[in-house]
Amino acid sequence: MCFSSYHLNRRALVFSAAAASAGLAIGGQAAAKAKTKLKGRITTTGGRGVKVHTYTAPDEGWQVTTQLIELPDQIIAFDGQYLLPYAQEAVDYAKTLNKPITRLYVSHYHPDHILGGEAFGAPMYALAPVKAKIDALADRLAGEERAKFPSDPDVIPVHPLKPQFVVEPGTEEIGGVTFEFRVTNHAETEDALVIGLPDDSIIMVQDLVYDRVHLFLGEKSFDGWETVLREYRELPYSHVLPGHGLPGGKELYGRMIDYLEFARVALAESRNGEELKAKLLAKYPDYGGRDLLDHQQRFLFKPA
Repeated sequence: MCFSSYHLNRRALVFSAAAASAGLAIGGQAAAKAKTKLKGRITTTGGRGVKVHTYTAPDEGWQVTTQLIELPDQIIAFDGQYLLPYAQEAVDYAKTLNKPITRLYVSHYHPDHILGGEAFGAPMYALAPVKAKIDALADRLAGEERAKFPSDPDVIPVHPLKPQFVVEPGTEEIGGVTFEFRVTNHAETEDALVIGLPDDSIIMVQDLVYDRVHLFLGEKSFDGWETVLREYRELPYSHVLPGHGLPGGKELYGRMIDYLEFARVALAESRNGEELKAKLLAKYPDYGGRDLLDHQQRFLFKPA
């Protein structure tokens, strides 16, 4: 998902930044405090051999997720958040597991998944076309986003971490666990990485799926997105971990298809962004990410 505007709870942001700079201690009471101070939410999905701890940012952070894949001797992180304070929350939680973060994979180039990457202190991996986009665009995106926070621009780095390594589609064993690296095309965005753990029936689909968060429809790829959702619904993975919202099961695919089908008609029948927004809010009044409905208007409608 791509951003042009971002509304934040400043008190939450300042608190999180202070917690990050203080460097929360690990173990005993300090570990417990680190967990209770989170503004985001942790949901743990347990497989036969691994656990995946999903950090979901609060709604001020668009409920974007970072997946923390806990292996016997290390943690693999997937997606780096938008703002450094929320990225640091994910890292602080990971520290309570007493294992090092050894890799950070990013699913796609949108700023809400990459700009917090430096907080993880690990090498970044991306698909080749995603790496190329991040290399070309990340500094400019960071500059644009920093300008939106004149009183606290350092919630976004000046020069974001860029991928050092390319991940290829296929399977790889890491720490004794089989990882399946898959690619989606022409869904929410043009190229995106998906990570599956086939032995544990867990798949991290990231922005292919949102759970009860309004979708970014700016690329208007309704047909492609629905096709990929139907394809993934048939895969032998029972645990589905989204890019926004909370983990679930295969029911998330159907919910996504329903939203896209409604949004397609609503878009065709709307004369402007405010009409579309009203339709989506009326249909999905309990969904998070409402500010996204304002952001996407410039992608969906020509200026008056």
